[in-house]
Amino acid sequence: MYLRSLELQGFKSFPDKIKLHFDKGLTAVVGPNGSGKSNIGDAVRWVLGEQSTKTLRGNKMEDVIFSGTKTRKAMGFAAVTLEISNEAGELGEAYGAVVSVTRKLYRSGDSEYRINGKNVRLKDVTELFMDTGMGRDGYAIIGQGRIAEIVSAKSADRRDIFEEAAGVSKFRYKKQEAQRKLDAAQENLVRLQDIVSELESRVEPLRKQAEKAKQYVELAGKQKQLEVSLWVRRLGALREKLTGLSDGLLQAQAEYQNAEREIQRTDAQVQDGYRRMQESTLKMEEIRQQMQQAEEETTQLKSVVAVCENDILHSRQMQESLRQQKQETAQQSRSMENRMESLSEQVVQLRQKREAIQVEAEQTEQNWNALKQQAARRGQEYEQANQVLQNLLVRQSELRVLQQTAAGQQEELKAQLAEQGMRQSALRQACTEQNAAYDAAREQAQQAQEQFQQVQNQRDGFQKRYAHAVQALEAGKKQQEQAAFALREKRQRQRLLQDMERNMEGFGGSVKAVLRADGGKPRGVFGTVAQLITTDQKYGVALETALGGAMQNLIVENENAAKQWIRFLQQKHAGRATFLPLTSVRGKTLHETGLEQHEGFVDLACNLVRYEERFSGVVQFLLGRIVVAEDLDTATALAKAYQYRFRIVTLDGQVINAGGSFTGGSAMRAGGMLTRRAELTALSGEIQELEQQEQAASAALQKAQQQSAQLQQQMEALQQQCRQAESEQVAAAAQLEKEQYLRKQTTERAEEAAGQQAALQERLQETVDRHTAAAEEAEEVEKAIQKGQEMLSQEADQRTALEQEQSRLAERRSQLKIGMMELEKDMDTLTKEMQQQSDQQDSMAEKLVQIDKDIAVQEDLIRQKQTEITENQARLEQMQNSRTDGQAEIRHWQQVHDAQEQQIRELQSGLQETNAVRERFSGEISRLEERKISVQNDYDGVIRQLLEQYELSLSEAQAQAQPLEDLQTAQRELQSLKAQIRGLGTVNVAAIEEYAEVSKRYQFLSEQMQDAETAKRELEDLITSLTEEMQRIFSESFSVIDRNFQEIFKDLFGGGEARLELTDPEHVLESGIEIKVAPPGKVIKNLISLSGGEQSFVAIAIYFAILRLRPSPFCILDEIDAALDEGNVRRYAQYLQNFTDTTQFILVTHRRSAMEEASVLYGVTMQEDGISRLLRMEQEELEKTE
Repeated sequence: MYLRSLELQGFKSFPDKIKLHFDKGLTAVVGPNGSGKSNIGDAVRWVLGEQSTKTLRGNKMEDVIFSGTKTRKAMGFAAVTLEISNEAGELGEAYGAVVSVTRKLYRSGDSEYRINGKNVRLKDVTELFMDTGMGRDGYAIIGQGRIAEIVSAKSADRRDIFEEAAGVSKFRYKKQEAQRKLDAAQENLVRLQDIVSELESRVEPLRKQAEKAKQYVELAGKQKQLEVSLWVRRLGALREKLTGLSDGLLQAQAEYQNAEREIQRTDAQVQDGYRRMQESTLKMEEIRQQMQQAEEETTQLKSVVAVCENDILHSRQMQESLRQQKQETAQQSRSMENRMESLSEQVVQLRQKREAIQVEAEQTEQNWNALKQQAARRGQEYEQANQVLQNLLVRQSELRVLQQTAAGQQEELKAQLAEQGMRQSALRQACTEQNAAYDAAREQAQQAQEQFQQVQNQRDGFQKRYAHAVQALEAGKKQQEQAAFALREKRQRQRLLQDMERNMEGFGGSVKAVLRADGGKPRGVFGTVAQLITTDQKYGVALETALGGAMQNLIVENENAAKQWIRFLQQKHAGRATFLPLTSVRGKTLHETGLEQHEGFVDLACNLVRYEERFSGVVQFLLGRIVVAEDLDTATALAKAYQYRFRIVTLDGQVINAGGSFTGGSAMRAGGMLTRRAELTALSGEIQELEQQEQAASAALQKAQQQSAQLQQQMEALQQQCRQAESEQVAAAAQLEKEQYLRKQTTERAEEAAGQQAALQERLQETVDRHTAAAEEAEEVEKAIQKGQEMLSQEADQRTALEQEQSRLAERRSQLKIGMMELEKDMDTLTKEMQQQSDQQDSMAEKLVQIDKDIAVQEDLIRQKQTEITENQARLEQMQNSRTDGQAEIRHWQQVHDAQEQQIRELQSGLQETNAVRERFSGEISRLEERKISVQNDYDGVIRQLLEQYELSLSEAQAQAQPLEDLQTAQRELQSLKAQIRGLGTVNVAAIEEYAEVSKRYQFLSEQMQDAETAKRELEDLITSLTEEMQRIFSESFSVIDRNFQEIFKDLFGGGEARLELTDPEHVLESGIEIKVAPPGKVIKNLISLSGGEQSFVAIAIYFAILRLRPSPFCILDEIDAALDEGNVRRYAQYLQNFTDTTQFILVTHRRSAMEEASVLYGVTMQEDGISRLLRMEQEELEKTE
């Protein structure tokens, strides 16, 4: 068994379909970092069933699908196919000589697994490779991560690879399967025990309940017959009482109305008298209010006159005070004018003195500033001259050093120029030869590129057509799958409903017994109500609620058929059923005017079902007097409008019964017998339509498959041509790249040499020029230094004289400033005092003006108050006259009021007598009405009891009632029946059928529990056997691996010691595994002390030890030599040859020593960003190329 080929399409960086063929021995996959060579190992992991996205170097499983580039669209799926040779039948002879395993993932998340083209489960793929070393936990694919895990993981985490090598994985898998079955069996057993225990506790109580229920049914039937008869008789007596009470009530109401009319006439007269009294009272009140207002106004006017007189006196006093203030203010103003004249003279004298000092101070300041500027200019010139001198001295030293350095460099550069000239001649000759080789390689590469481009263009054209075909194929497949899935769902639902119909789900045992009699065709029986009527799904809940248990009523030909089947049920002890003979059942439909106009009214229930005409009487009997409404609110309004005379059912199953009671609750689920048959009818049409869609989709899919297959064949031919052209192009490009690199190197070296020679020549000339310039500049610097020293001496003398004169002027300037400050202070004091005097004079003038104004205001106020006093005194005289007239009017209206009051007392006396008569008849009416309501309530209560307890209308009850010879005897008999029923206590009528079902289920589940216990014991024995076998196999295999590891470690390391140990030998299946190693000349306490390369070599030795025990058919080694030095890489690669007889190796590497051991090399390149290409080369071809 070995790996024949690997085919990839749309997987990671391989968008195009490629196929790698593998030979026995060593195959190397090489390429630069990032070219996608490790994706080949990931593809093998993935097709073998790997589910960890981390192991596949991704974040989610969708990442394995080619995600597209700037020039290529993303793929919709990834597919990998692995072909394995199975000639010896290691994987099972049933699979044939070659086993093909395929895994396909769509971007939608759907995935497929195939073995030899047949769809299988992931579990089937896992089991196929179990204990072959190629499973997900095996050692057929080893990367750098697995190498690190072996040496760095905990000892308990190393078990997987050892179990795979020992062949324990299959046993562990079987044990896990057995354990899962055991857990399920245990859970099932517990569940069965709970159910059987629960049923066991129910059987005996149900038996007793069933016996009691049978007795109850018999007594309840007798009670109904007797109670209905008594109620019908009582209704007749109540009806006679209601007639007599109605006549008496009419007479009393007539007398009451006569008294009421007389009371109304008298009351109108009394109200008119009261109105006139009210008018006179209002008139008197109005006059009194006017007089009161006049009195209040008189008081107010007197108060105003007194206030005005007081204001006049106050104003005269204010005038006298203001004239005195005016004289005092004028005297103060004249004193201030004299002080102002004295202050003005003092200010003029101080100003003249300040001007003289100001002139002298300005002249001194100008002289001092001029000296200051002259001193600063002299100082700056001195500093500049001193700096120039210092710079010249420094430059003189630099020039001396520069001359010496330039002389030494000239000799050195002349020697280098001679040597560079000989080297440049040799490089020019090498460039000429390399250019010729590059031109030849470029011509060959251009020819190969043109050939490859031509074939690639043809292939790309077909690729687009093929991509369109694949998209059409995938769309067709998806459409066909969707149609098939929908069709399967509908058919499954149809079969379920058909089975429920065949099994008569929902029908009672008695109904089923009748329908199954006579081979399923009982004589004289048409079927149940539910079987013989149909309706639309939207009315199903309402009609099932309306019919209730009547859906199970059996429609028969006549009364004889009904009696025949009742006897049948009695003989079979099969329960009770209701029969509806067509010859005796007659129904009536509800006739109420205006029903259709009410909001929410749907229809009569009998109009919402479909049935044969011969069953119309039964349908009207059951549904003719039931109304269907949209919801409970509209049903309530409808019931109130018709005084609860009939039953109303809503579309969601709520009920308002005749008489006013409500029945309802949570929404009913549409799943009864009527809705089931309606759904079956609808499903038939839907299935027919889906079958047509599925057939059309299958035809389109078949056409797309044919087109895709044709294009794929053409694509494969072009792919082969393209691969051949690409190989030639890659080889030519590689040769061209090599020649280009060599030419570039030679050209760069020649250009570098020429550049170096020119640079040396320039440096030599620069050195000569620097030496000459430095000598000339040194002479000029010497002269400048002598001149600068003379200038510095002269500047120092002039600076000293300027500084002395500047000090004298500064002292005089300070004296003048102090004098000016003292004068300014004196002037400021006088100025402020003058301002204060001026402000006070202005204030005095304003005060005099204001006093004159205040005196005039007081004079105006006195005149105004005198006028107001005169007007108010005239108004007081008018008020006194009005008061006298008002008193005369009040006396007149009082006389009118007294006359009306006497008339009202006379009318009220007569009204009291009439009221007494009316109250007497009102009491009589109330008594009669209460009596009538009581009798009517009794009557309605009986009607309601008939409806609620037995669902009978009055006419139906009268039809069922029987004549009673003696009322008291019948009542005693009814009380006796009720006492017997009460003596039974709580009765469960459904217990009869429930007992039969529970007994049957109890017996069945008891047998199931015994079977479950047997299966549990067998599974426990199997687990024990598997555990013992696993311990034996693992112990034997571990010992062999340990011996192999010791030998291989010494071979790879050239000596040393190594061994494997179990951390818990008593429990080998749970024990961890410790690795003990000691390379030659070292004492190692733990693996972490080893270098990275040594740790990798230890892990490789363990894998080799496992391969020696249980060779894997093939092994992919993904850059596990990365941490090894070149010598160890060569040793590792050569050691692989020891296993090539039993194992096929595929090395993903970029180490030359490993490549040299491979017979075939696959080169992985990425000429286009994000897209990997493959190139196959035999080792012999590679050696010829080199």
